[in-house]
Amino acid sequence: MVLVLGVSAGASGARAVLAHSDRPHHEPLARCEIRRRPGSAIGEPVISAIRTLRATAVEQAELVSATAVTLRTGIDPEVVEFATPATTRVHVRVLPETSAQLRYLRFTGQLPRRGSVVLYDVGGSGLSVCVADAPTGEVLTARRSAVVGGDQLDRLLQDHLAASGVRLELTACRDLKEQLAFERVVTAADPGTGATVVVTNNDLAVLTREGVMHSVSLLRTMIRESHSTPSAVVLLGGGGQVAALRHWLETFLRLPVVLPAEPASVAGRGAGGVFYLKG
Repeated sequence: MVLVLGVSAGASGARAVLAHSDRPHHEPLARCEIRRRPGSAIGEPVISAIRTLRATAVEQAELVSATAVTLRTGIDPEVVEFATPATTRVHVRVLPETSAQLRYLRFTGQLPRRGSVVLYDVGGSGLSVCVADAPTGEVLTARRSAVVGGDQLDRLLQDHLAASGVRLELTACRDLKEQLAFERVVTAADPGTGATVVVTNNDLAVLTREGVMHSVSLLRTMIRESHSTPSAVVLLGGGGQVAALRHWLETFLRLPVVLPAEPASVAGRGAGGVFYLKG
């Protein structure tokens, strides 16, 4: 059986999926997420992810026929190309993240058939947003912004908890935020004092409102520049699981928001999909 390996890389680290070449929309054979160490090169978690999933394939006596890596706008492809060992470099293709996302969304029927679409990608270090022509995949305009991001929301949640007497490390705040993607209410406990506080999805909604408002202002400018009328917004990235983001985008933009089943994995699946997805 032939496998393809897709990796999405950003400032916070890398996510990778190992998929069957003829079943890109099915559950991947394996996946991994590698956080970037403070001060390390962007290429480091990419290579670690590639090695991890290649080893998985070897353990299962399978062949990885091709590997592709997507990069966010503004990241030099050479940070991956020069970090990749010479023995595997010929098998690694580097491509823009947006093109991989659009390819996979089109394949799975999550793009409109005509007009434009907004990709709203919330990563750890910030927001990547673009307006693209849905049928062709042409990017009409794109921006990066720090007004919304996973790390920023972790810090806001940390401050919110501290105001209630509960002090947690950022990693614990990230875990609480991710829990709220599947539960309406969680309890945060201070490991030092034992103090507790209840955190709800409504709390996250309050914390995210201002950042989303700023991003919507930017988006409206981009839409005017693109001379198009988007028919939908696709919410992507690890932050896509925060329910409040979808609520505020629908409220402020008055557009339907599409949330893929695994918004953080779309880029990685699209990366591997460059070898077998049509369009």
